[in-house]
Order: sequence, then structure tokens, then C-alpha cells
Amino acid sequence: MIEVNAFLTAEGNSDYDFLPVLLERALNRMCLPYDLGVAQVQVLRVSVRDQESRHEAVCRAARSAVAGMTLLFYHYDGSAAPDRDERKYWAPLRQAWNEHRLRRPLVRVVPIREMESWALSDRDVLREVTGSAWGARDVFEGDRLPRVECLSDPKRTLKDIVASGRRRRRAGREAGDYLTLIAESMSLDYLESVPSYRLWLAETREALKELRLIRD
Repeated sequence: MIEVNAFLTAEGNSDYDFLPVLLERALNRMCLPYDLGVAQVQVLRVSVRDQESRHEAVCRAARSAVAGMTLLFYHYDGSAAPDRDERKYWAPLRQAWNEHRLRRPLVRVVPIREMESWALSDRDVLREVTGSAWGARDVFEGDRLPRVECLSDPKRTLKDIVASGRRRRRAGREAGDYLTLIAESMSLDYLESVPSYRLWLAETREALKELRLIRD
């Protein structure tokens, strides 16, 4: 069986608590009809050296992993100005990627505002994981939860939910533990209502088609 071996480089440490688990689940769902295996999504941490841009650092780190890499997911947080974000974060990386001749597909992962906006898309799982009976009025911008990309500070909203519903037996857990639990349990169907996630799905499918691993 052919196996898809994806790597992820993300902006912050908490992103690695959530995104690898979620993206692996989504990849499995995408690849199952084509009898493709999916390896655990591997973290590619990047450190920027002197006189080096972050985009150059990503390419340098990717080169060391490229022999076992099917594709690379590149995470950055989006905003209400996607064209500006693309010029700042995405276009320079694609240019550097091509210049380094890294012949693997590169796929962007761009939650709006913060990664936590994706984590907030399934309210049933949020209540299950946190043990909470919270309502929309109990948390910051709770009335916006049906439209998570409209949240101005998803991290703050998630923090309020965790604080309002923390079970005693989970009192010692850190925020990252909740993010992992959410990523393991949340409904991918709910997440497909989020435009930035649908963009990731579409571009990942295109990357797998480029590799001739899936077809229409």
C-alpha cells in the first residue's frame, strides 16, 4: 500500500498540539477511498539562522526531510485581508521553494485569526471535552461561534470555554491538552462549514492529484 507521509511546519508550539492530529484525521478520510495509507503527520520545526529569512529556513529544513516527504503543510494565521497575507507569507515561500527545487507539493494551512478558530467549530465536542454547560453569553464573543471566522480573538474564546467548564479530574490539564482532545474528537463535517478549512481540503486534493495518488 502506498503511504502518504505529510510534514507540517507551524507558527507556534500550541499549533502543534492541534494541527497534526486534525490534519492526519482529515487526510485519512480523504485517502481512504483510494486505498492509500496515511502516516502520522510529522512536525517539521524551523529555526531561523542569521541572515536567513523564515522562508529560506523552511526550505532548508524541508531539504533534510524531503526523501521521506510526500508533501509539506505550511501553517500561518490568516486575517480579513487574504491577498495581503498571501503576498507576505505564501508567495515568498513558494518562490523560495521553487528556487530550491524542492519537488514536493506545498500546501498552505490558513485558519482565520488563529488556529483556535478551527478548534471552536464543534460546540458539542467542546462541551464534552471541557465538561461544560456554558452558553454563548458565558464566553467572549460566544454569539459568533456559529461563524468562527468572525471571532476577533479565538484563543480568548477557547480559554473562556475551558475555564468555565473545567472538570475537577482535569483541573491540572494545560490548554494544549484540550487542543489535542478536541482535534481527536471533533466532527470533520462541522469543520467543513469553515471556508479556510475547505480551502485546505481543496488544495490538498489538488496536491495529491499532482502526485497522481488520487483521481477525480
